[in-house]
Amino acid sequence: MTICLVAAVALAALAVNAAAAGGPYGACAHITRDEPPARTCAMMRQAGMGWVRSDFDWQSIERKKGEWDFSHFDKVVSACEAEGMQLLPILGYSVPWANPAHEHLDAWEEYVRQVIGHYGKRLPVVEVWNEENISGFWHNANPTNYLTLLRRTYETVKGVDPSVRVAFGGTAGVPVPFIEEVYKLGGAKYFDIMNVHPYSHPGRPEGFLDTNIEKLRAMMAKYGDAQKPLWITEIGWPTHGINIDGELLLAGLKAARPGLDRWRVLYLHTEDGDDGSYTDQLVRQQLQKTLPAGSKVEACCSAKAAERLAKGDVDAVVYPFTEWYPADSFGAVRSFVKNGGVLVEFGGMPMWEASIANKEGHMVYDKKHETWRDRQSLRLSETAWWMDKRYPESLRVLPTAAASGFNLPADGFDGTRFVTPRLLKEGDEFIPLLLARTNGVDAVAAAVYKFNSDMKGAVVVNALMRMRPGVNATSSEARQADMVARALGIAFAEGVENFFLYEFRQVDYDPYDPESYFGIVHDNFAPKPAYGAYMTFVGARPEGSIQKGGVWRSEDGKVYYPQWTIPGKGGAGMIWTCGAARDMAVMFTSDRMTFLDIAGARVRPPRAGKVYTLPVSGSPIYFFGGELVSIEK
Repeated sequence: MTICLVAAVALAALAVNAAAAGGPYGACAHITRDEPPARTCAMMRQAGMGWVRSDFDWQSIERKKGEWDFSHFDKVVSACEAEGMQLLPILGYSVPWANPAHEHLDAWEEYVRQVIGHYGKRLPVVEVWNEENISGFWHNANPTNYLTLLRRTYETVKGVDPSVRVAFGGTAGVPVPFIEEVYKLGGAKYFDIMNVHPYSHPGRPEGFLDTNIEKLRAMMAKYGDAQKPLWITEIGWPTHGINIDGELLLAGLKAARPGLDRWRVLYLHTEDGDDGSYTDQLVRQQLQKTLPAGSKVEACCSAKAAERLAKGDVDAVVYPFTEWYPADSFGAVRSFVKNGGVLVEFGGMPMWEASIANKEGHMVYDKKHETWRDRQSLRLSETAWWMDKRYPESLRVLPTAAASGFNLPADGFDGTRFVTPRLLKEGDEFIPLLLARTNGVDAVAAAVYKFNSDMKGAVVVNALMRMRPGVNATSSEARQADMVARALGIAFAEGVENFFLYEFRQVDYDPYDPESYFGIVHDNFAPKPAYGAYMTFVGARPEGSIQKGGVWRSEDGKVYYPQWTIPGKGGAGMIWTCGAARDMAVMFTSDRMTFLDIAGARVRPPRAGKVYTLPVSGSPIYFFGGELVSIEK
């Protein structure tokens, strides 16, 4: 996808001018830490954004107890102001002499007082902590402790400058029970803005973003707080690569079946029918590229595994490359292995978490499933430092003789989880692929369980933690652009006041790390398609646009068409589908409509009067000059 920057810049001109006062658009950027604030803010402004969200780390302001230094942050705030950007500071986190912060409220209060007293109205909104509902940001997270901190923050801020608004700390996801507990404890009066991070990646926003916002709004209404502004201060789709450890996979297959040079592979998953999720499709493509010439890779949803394997034309089954495995396929897969088939389990601890397909065809965690029984029935035995103290938390594991001849790094990999042969029967073989010897034990991070007893197949296991469901799943750059545009459309249709993308600039550090690839510009500030998509949306819906009420999605949840009015310019909106792309006859109130794609390029569909035949797909089309009246069924 190319970015039509000329068209997009022209379209965004109104929005850029409006953004100087903040406006509804923004993104996260680490400008208070290690990113260049001036260049970052300048490019954000070019895209029509008016807000930049960044951490105001307590320990960077008070490096020693009682010694306050705002010199670094003064430069950052001034750089934002010079570019017409408004900074949203995240107040946090604990310091060594006041840890945890909620148990040292006097010290925390002084930090808040210093920040608000120093900057005042230059920071019109402050956010209290980040993702306080998960352990990564708050040890032993619970609503009571967070409210203790939130209340003291609110009272301190208002005592120094009542005009400064206080935002609830952006929660990881939309944890309605966590937020409701804050309401039950009387927390509604201690914040001015509700704030969530409704990530759905790698999945689409439809059916998740809208549904969860509606659930949150319903809960807030229950406590008489429905009209409070709602912000999204993080949401995004990473575009990192998929790492299936292909050379290690080839080594394992050769050890399992030395005489087989072409493989018939069935990749099992639980997502979205036979093709699986977008990540599943990428994995299947990687498998096809990795396997020897003449091999064939077929995808199949786990619910159909027994039916498919019964045909007898599969050499190997490959489970998803995570610690989650499709447990509803296990009975058929075990029979397959028992009768001579090969199972590939490359996701960390083998078969550690069970998932099944729900009625909608999506992966869901099955916490009742006894995964240890499945592992033992295949004679898989796992271990790690928390299970056996002889194993370190991490050590370097090296390729063995069984993995020689393949393109594996001579210095090996960092192993944190390991497998053992303790459950094997007489005649079975255990063939290490990655090994280190430590504390009198063999630490094996990848191996082949080759059966020559009552079972005749093999299991190829890679315990390296390379992918995790939801976290390491990915999108292409073109798909990221589509998801960003669609999430923006849904958010404002649901009445969200401000929208911050995570994140603006990526670090391009590790090609397989999602945190390195959330950005919409590269480390060198080269724009990705999502940058143009954000710019086009802001230009199509400039600040001051009035969202149109009423229906904005089809009953079956397949077609979305949020609309708005641009003051002085008339009706506008966007349309896309979650289903198959097709031409749709769409009626508008005018026969003089204008259309753009997400890159800002003109779309010129045929028309008959006020009915236009639009190429509706997962990539939104914007329309201007009238209102959408109806769509063919």
